[in-house]
Amino acid sequence: MKLFVTGATGFIGQAFCRIAAERGHQVLGLSRNVHRPPGGAYELVGGSLDHVPWDRVADFAPEALVHLAWLVKPGSVNSPENELLVAQSANLFEGAVEAGVTHIAGTGTCIEYAPSNERLDEETSALGPETAYSRAKLATLDLLKALGSARQISWSWYRIFYVYGAGEHPDRLSASILRHLSQRKDVVLRTPLSVKDYIHVDDVASALIWGLERNMTGPINVGSGQGIRIVDFARAAAEIVGAEAGHIKEVDPPAADPFPVTVADISRLRASGWVPQVSLHQGLSGMAAML
Repeated sequence: MKLFVTGATGFIGQAFCRIAAERGHQVLGLSRNVHRPPGGAYELVGGSLDHVPWDRVADFAPEALVHLAWLVKPGSVNSPENELLVAQSANLFEGAVEAGVTHIAGTGTCIEYAPSNERLDEETSALGPETAYSRAKLATLDLLKALGSARQISWSWYRIFYVYGAGEHPDRLSASILRHLSQRKDVVLRTPLSVKDYIHVDDVASALIWGLERNMTGPINVGSGQGIRIVDFARAAAEIVGAEAGHIKEVDPPAADPFPVTVADISRLRASGWVPQVSLHQGLSGMAAML
C-alpha cells in the first residue's frame, strides 16, 4: 500500500513509518524536520499542514492518507492552536482526495469520550469532549465523515489511549517518571489512584497499519485494553531502574482527575486478529535503556 503520512517524524509518526516500511508498504512522510531515514526505508518530504507539496504527493500517488500531525507538547490540550489544526486538516483532506487517495485514516484521542468507570466502547460509550484538544479532534472527525459522504471515500478514526515509549516528549508523565527515578529523585503523583490504559507506541503504530491492511472503517479504539493505576505504573518504572519505592510520593489529598478511569474496549481490533505485543515491562525497559 502507498501511504502519505503527516507528522512522520513525530513520536507516533516515526514508529508508524518504520513499521509500515518493514511490512512492505511504500511511505511518503510529511515533516517540518526532514532527515534521511536509516537505510532509506521510506521517503520524507519537507512541508507542513499549511504548505503541503501537493505536486510531489500527486507524483507519489498515495492510496491512503494517515494524518498524525497535531500539537504534542504537554499542556497544549487547551491551546487555541487546536482550532487552527481543524481548518488545516480540512484542507489536507480535500487535497489528499484530489491527489487520489481513496481512504483517510485520522487519529483521535480517548478523551473524546465522556468520563466513565466502564471500558470505553466505540459504539456505545458517550462522547463528551471537555478540552480544546478533544473538541478539535471531534470537529475534525465530523469533517472527515462529511467528506467521506460527499466524495465517496472510506475513512477510519483511531482513538488512541495513553501512548508511551522511547522518543516521547521528556515532560510527558511516563518519561518524566523514569527520568526522575533513574536519577534517584522523588516523583510526586497528583492523581496516583487514577486508572489509565497505557499502550506502547510500537503497538499503536502496528494497530493503525493492521487496520489499514484490513480496510477497517469508522471509529477504532487503540489501547492495551488493560488499566493500571498511575502509582502502580510508577512502581513498575522504579523496579526497572532499580530505584526505591520511597521515591514515589503521593499528593494527599489527591488532585481531582476529570478522567479517573480511562480504559479501552478493544474488541473491534481483537476481533480482527490484532493483539498488543509490547508488555509494560518491555516498554519501560526500552525507555530506560535510552536514558
